[in-house]
Amino acid sequence: MTRIKKMSRRDFLGTTGAAGAGLVLGCSLARPSEVVYQPNAFLAIEPGGGVTIWTAKSEMGQGVKTALSTIVADEMDANWEDVVVRQADYDPRFGDQTTGSSLSLRTSWEPLRRAGATAREMLISAAAAEWGVAPAMCQTERGEVIHGSSGRRLAFGDLTAAAAELPVPEDVPLKSPEAFSLIGTSVPRVDTPEKVDGSAVFGLDVKVPGMLYAVVAWCPVFGGDVESVDDAQARAVPGVRDVVRLPRTAIPYPFGNDMGGEGHENYTPAGVAVIAESTWAALSGRRALEVAWVEGPGADVSTGSVRAEMESVAAAPGEIQRDDGDVDEALASAARTLDAVYELPFQAHAQMEPVNCTADVRADGCELWAPTQNPEAAAAAAAQVLGLPLERVQVHVTYLGGGFGRRLAQEYAAVAAIVSRAAGAPVKVVWTREDDIRHDYYRQASHHRMRAGLDAQDRLIAWHQRFVTTSISTFFMGPDVPWAAADEVRAQDFPCFTVPNFRVEYSPTSPLVPRGWWRAVEQSFNAFVTECFIDEIAHATGSDPVAFRLDLIGEPRREPFSQAEEVDMGRLRNVIEQVADRADWGGPVPEGRARGIAARFSFGTYVAHVAEVSIGSDGSLRVPRIWCVADCGTVVNPDTVEAQMESGIVFALTAALKGEITVKGGRVEQSNFHDYPMLRIGEMPLVDVHVVPSDEAPGGVGEPGVPSVGPAVANAVFSLTGRRIRKLPILPSDLREA
Repeated sequence: MTRIKKMSRRDFLGTTGAAGAGLVLGCSLARPSEVVYQPNAFLAIEPGGGVTIWTAKSEMGQGVKTALSTIVADEMDANWEDVVVRQADYDPRFGDQTTGSSLSLRTSWEPLRRAGATAREMLISAAAAEWGVAPAMCQTERGEVIHGSSGRRLAFGDLTAAAAELPVPEDVPLKSPEAFSLIGTSVPRVDTPEKVDGSAVFGLDVKVPGMLYAVVAWCPVFGGDVESVDDAQARAVPGVRDVVRLPRTAIPYPFGNDMGGEGHENYTPAGVAVIAESTWAALSGRRALEVAWVEGPGADVSTGSVRAEMESVAAAPGEIQRDDGDVDEALASAARTLDAVYELPFQAHAQMEPVNCTADVRADGCELWAPTQNPEAAAAAAAQVLGLPLERVQVHVTYLGGGFGRRLAQEYAAVAAIVSRAAGAPVKVVWTREDDIRHDYYRQASHHRMRAGLDAQDRLIAWHQRFVTTSISTFFMGPDVPWAAADEVRAQDFPCFTVPNFRVEYSPTSPLVPRGWWRAVEQSFNAFVTECFIDEIAHATGSDPVAFRLDLIGEPRREPFSQAEEVDMGRLRNVIEQVADRADWGGPVPEGRARGIAARFSFGTYVAHVAEVSIGSDGSLRVPRIWCVADCGTVVNPDTVEAQMESGIVFALTAALKGEITVKGGRVEQSNFHDYPMLRIGEMPLVDVHVVPSDEAPGGVGEPGVPSVGPAVANAVFSLTGRRIRKLPILPSDLREA
């Protein structure tokens, strides 16, 4: 039965020291008292035969708890029915516990396989010694060691004491893919039973003895502060215990313990917390508050001012990120040039579970219960605001009701710690939906100036992209961050490998609007721009968009993408060819509909989409069908991959058709799903997902399903209406004839 038991830091340390009672292995592949090889997961084999696997990545609906435990269980040949999967709390012994950038599987694949294989080899050695035979004469199967010639069997649980006495091998053989028994199969999700029967504990479900509740009246203007508070009426509300002012407080960068460079904006927002015996009492108390705010320079920020600044900055050259050939000469000598300007808005995460955190600050330290994507950063934020050493902060990681990058920022942990300290009791701090949307860390807005040069044969000979974003990096680290490593720059993206003269320039702006990591991050807007512009060039040359892309890609080969990655142009070509075939590209299309295509390599995975669009009687855009082909390398769980591709389509369609955060007077104008709507079930297209079989190393799946959806839709709109979509979201006015 795959149920999760919450494990405290004390329980964890006790478990890792209990080698005499069972076989316990960390990914350090060392004895429990020594951690020499990181990171991520731990396993324990109990004398009774039960296998416990800890997953150190956050489960937020993406299936990581099932995938990571499957890898360990398969490699050690555990009986899946004997496996219990537990969520790891924050502990440095697990290494990096951050869940983001679709890295969980990619970074855990080999370490977890080695952890499982090491356990298997030690169990085989223990059984072989018991029987007096060579280990090579033995094998494992479904939780047992088997001596082939005699048929003798010993269960893993009968071997734990003997195996625990053996030296841990330095190197172990890993299974060949043909020997996998769980990897590559749709193992049922281990988190499903709890989510069905209601026993799953999300952040909002946490209950601690003596716990109070709090909500915060946040300063409505970015960067503002509290001027004065009249809390008399709030304190008179039955159940209200206290009212606490919260100043803006600097917190550490989420991926390091430093506070960021000079001029960073990574502060908790200012506000007034109402602490009460129930959430309702806290909300009632907040409504009764009278707060005067110091709005500050943020009051001058608006969507218009942000756009004007980006346009102004884009008019001048930016810092060059890539510069192949001679772009200026190629454009000057081109037979013709094409120009376009693209713009993408701020967007909220709008995860289904609003931000929340429970904290219990005591004299001996702080304990957090948090739906977090980065428990170490949560601990660091709490430690910073409390003046505690990091090791005195515990973080219990709950289920996350969606994350999408929002829960990488850690202001909620800092705020909960401050409020609990003020209350002298455990406190659950809750953001309402309105709080969550109006005080998000938004997907950065961006502005792109594109120019392409074609020769007399209509070949693409020059590409110039100059773009500006409201930088994530400047928000968290200040203006001196090196742009080549920034979270918005991918100068090496396709089609740079195929255009002889290719330049990308980038400039940041810092408009006081909080920015953060949003599902697919920079790929969510860079893919839209490049894939739409490629489509523009294809149509301008009279080429079929699929044929034009395939001609650009050329022959299969590998191209350098980053210090650690290469782009396999053959795999990119393959997903385009396959999605075109599955959608019957070039074949008949139902009347009143048209199709568009886009493809992207991101997060180690190749994905292509074909979208079919139509226009409804109300003038709004409909997307009746989408085809998706994904090559994410070795697949651990096919159902999970398909689900994540489908999820990416929903997320991306919401952004393309509905999502825009606008700002006026330093305030976000949207507040809930009535004015920041989500895709509804009746709007969901018929989706065809095909996952390409592969023996390549695993790629990501949580984010790569997003980038090419929006441009596929926009390119289909052009095929249907002749109107180019260069700004999202797509509005009915964009579809009407000029």
